[in-house]
Amino acid sequence: MTGCVHQISPQSVTYDPVTDARIRVYFGVLTHFYFNTACEPQRGALGYGGGGGMAVAKPRMLHLANTTIGMPVPEDAYRYYDEYVVRANQPLTITLDTGGRSQVNGFVITETRQHVAGTFVPRPGTDYEAFPRGEKGTLRLSIRQLRLEDERVQTEPVTADPAPLCR
Repeated sequence: MTGCVHQISPQSVTYDPVTDARIRVYFGVLTHFYFNTACEPQRGALGYGGGGGMAVAKPRMLHLANTTIGMPVPEDAYRYYDEYVVRANQPLTITLDTGGRSQVNGFVITETRQHVAGTFVPRPGTDYEAFPRGEKGTLRLSIRQLRLEDERVQTEPVTADPAPLCR
């Protein structure tokens, strides 16, 4: 089984650097994308129904193979991730959720729920990473731009504005 953990699954996706950007998200935190909106759509009765959202990362125990589309990987990258093509020049709202109640090996674990929503406008032909950060008890969305410079991947923070709930 450990052989499967290190596999990388390259995906064949259409990426046009004139109209698109790419973004990597890491496993471990429930992450959703909402396209072409600078606000967070209201959750439906069953969770994330409606609002054009897409779950892009969640806590995983199995299927740890990365889904890649050719983005450069910085030296400090986490081990498990998925990469996506998103439309550039349109707002992208990202939500992160942690905590709640879960069951592992018969034990019930309850953690304080945390939620954060941020938005930014990806630029064409640009690579990004979105991931959680913060000290224990706080959750923040961190976005950084990736660029190849002298055959090394350099990173630069990108400001994400808070995403209010959509009316």
